Amino acid sequence: MNAPLAVGQLDRQTYIGSSDTAAILGISPWKTPLDVYLDKVQPRVEITDPDKLRVLNRGKRMEPYVIDLLAEEAGLEIVRRGERYIDTEYNFLAAEIDAEAASGENIEIKTVSPFKAKEWGEQQSDEIPVHYAAQAMHALMITGRKICIFGVLIGADDFRIYRIERDDVTIAAIRAKEIAFWKRVQDRDPPDPSTVSDVFRLFGTHDSGAAIAANDAIQADVLALKSLKADAKSLEALIAMREERIKLYMGDAAILTMNGTPALSWKEQQSRRFDQTAFKAAYPDLFEKFTKVAASRVFRIR
Repeated sequence: MNAPLAVGQLDRQTYIGSSDTAAILGISPWKTPLDVYLDKVQPRVEITDPDKLRVLNRGKRMEPYVIDLLAEEAGLEIVRRGERYIDTEYNFLAAEIDAEAASGENIEIKTVSPFKAKEWGEQQSDEIPVHYAAQAMHALMITGRKICIFGVLIGADDFRIYRIERDDVTIAAIRAKEIAFWKRVQDRDPPDPSTVSDVFRLFGTHDSGAAIAANDAIQADVLALKSLKADAKSLEALIAMREERIKLYMGDAAILTMNGTPALSWKEQQSRRFDQTAFKAAYPDLFEKFTKVAASRVFRIR
């Protein structure tokens, strides 16, 4: 592959980037293929959620520090930071590389919650979360390089280094998927929903009124669901019976102990609730003024 073209700022709606790869492949923990598709075809919405902005900004502020930490720990000379490249064959494939080493490696920087530490394996290995491995392969595809080094800061002081080597078979599969996905974007042909939230993003709460015949797999799901619902109903009855027997035994006691240890409690608590019935009776016009219709799709087994 020829050397890719380094470019300045790109509109993310005009290309597939490294952060899109895992979602397109269906292995992202955060996004579905439909999410990426809609990001490309719908007007861009700026992030306004203060919690999300705080996390994003914190990661950006930490990135230069982690790059310097990696350079020191691994003895790397950093020659470029935050460079963007476009594929030599397809201008809709691009990648932004966190940093690049004089010795020719791509560098990816990650700041990770301590709660996610178990997802990362032995240092200096390639045992990293699969969605990050996909991101690395996409970037190696664009840059034509052989190795991606991950500098990973877990929490405040657990710094680790990982190495991902180029796998041309994997890259070929990713490339084919991304090319096919971009054709969908160009043709305004959304991918099939992969979650219920995808269904709502495509259709909202509206239903077409049409009937659809179940295939063999869905027929099996329906029969299993009916059986599970029946089991759940029986369990609910058993739970209610056990609860009633325990409450009758406790009387006005607040805590039930077993072998001297509290096993459960039945205590008084108070809560304030808005009395809609009384408010509607007292102020019918005001009640109507502030009442709105909420649409939903109700799922029922017949």
